[in-house]
Amino acid sequence: MRGEILAKLFQLLEKKGFLTSSYIHSNNCFDIAAKKEKLLLLIKVFENIDAARPEQAQELRKLAIALNATELIIGEKSKAGQMLDGVVYERYAIKCITINSFKDFLNQQLPKAWKFKGKTIAELDSEKLKQIRKLKGLTLSGLAHTLNLAPKTIHGYEKGENSSLEIAKKLEKILSTSLIKGIDLAQKKEQEEIFETHSKDPVFEKISSLGLELALFEHAPFEAFSHPKESLLISKAGQRIDVKRKGLRLKETKKVVRADSVIIAKKFEKKSTENTAVIEEEELESFSKKKDFLETIKEREKKRKSH
Repeated sequence: MRGEILAKLFQLLEKKGFLTSSYIHSNNCFDIAAKKEKLLLLIKVFENIDAARPEQAQELRKLAIALNATELIIGEKSKAGQMLDGVVYERYAIKCITINSFKDFLNQQLPKAWKFKGKTIAELDSEKLKQIRKLKGLTLSGLAHTLNLAPKTIHGYEKGENSSLEIAKKLEKILSTSLIKGIDLAQKKEQEEIFETHSKDPVFEKISSLGLELALFEHAPFEAFSHPKESLLISKAGQRIDVKRKGLRLKETKKVVRADSVIIAKKFEKKSTENTAVIEEEELESFSKKKDFLETIKEREKKRKSH
């Protein structure tokens, strides 16, 4: 079933003109990265969204902040049963939706409700509700009576309180207008501080000492990402085969993420692989300035591309 969801996702994204990178055969915190214009999506797929693990969800949120991306989980069901189309669920602060809801999102149709503690909640346009009610000559008591609610409940809606989806739809029908606010899946959360200036890892500590701030990862196609003003993807590798594998992952990532890339290797006979610069650990110790480090990376990437 997960395979079917992934196949549909790739079809939808291709149809809408997204560039995509696939990580479905790895243990990354996301399965698909997709880019179109300024929108970058990082998507994890589960048949059951309760299979999401907290440590991977945390990394997915962190990665989305680092890359200025939108993180989503797409699934079909939870332990409570089948997921509803047009409804946003949440696991570890990540929005979860069905494949049909994602299709609507690509067609600029936003979901209209949250699933929260077993209830389906809608956010109302409170100002519009108040204006239309008065325009139609309805009092708080009159509208409340029609819905079999207390007047203070309607007053709460007009002050910005959420309602159940069922009540929201009844209000729209009675007042003959749209009141439910769509949920912007691409809306950015409040930024967390994810970049570090020190690391216990000697390689990353050395890079930090050159003046780069790093966000570190354990479940991503790379181990570190420098502050966006440098936009540098960094991986570590041991044996030659590991360098090649990391190079392929970075190449896939750079299809959708505009950034330079470097692999810090124990030993490697070449200066680049798969359009990614390679710097040996011993050579890394020779750098004392950030400028020289970054220029070396760009030069080695450029030489590889010109071959």
